Amino acid sequence: MKTILKIIFLCGVIVFTAFSCEKDEENVEAGDFEPIEVKKITDFGCDDCSIVLKPEYVNNGYYMIYSENDFNKYVKYVTGENIPSIDFEKYFLIIGVKQFTSGTEILEEKAEENNIEIIYYVTFLTYDSTVALGVGYHAFLEKPVKEKTVLVEEIIKP
Repeated sequence: MKTILKIIFLCGVIVFTAFSCEKDEENVEAGDFEPIEVKKITDFGCDDCSIVLKPEYVNNGYYMIYSENDFNKYVKYVTGENIPSIDFEKYFLIIGVKQFTSGTEILEEKAEENNIEIIYYVTFLTYDSTVALGVGYHAFLEKPVKEKTVLVEEIIKP
């Protein structure tokens, strides 16, 4: 009987230890945010290039593009001369369009990361205008070594 109790106790300790180790890996401490570089299509050797989404994807949202296949799915074309190739092994692309009922422009773009997530901030400055616009934005960010949640924060300043 004592042997059975010892075996049950040891099995319990093993199971507890296994779940404890697994939980530690899942509960990675977030840590402090650090700025990371935001690259534009022009940073890849094309002085006046821009990226144009296919019309069906211009819907007041954004997309994460991690491969050449994704790029071809969402992007209609890239304007400009000397269109660069993008290393999707090293970078991923956030691309989107924000619709406005007045004039607007992009005031600032930045990104930061900690141990568990990446946040890309795009700040729009609105102004009085009778022209309603959809403003496109994009950012190439280096792929993290470990998988992280990626968030986009659209900030509107009057």
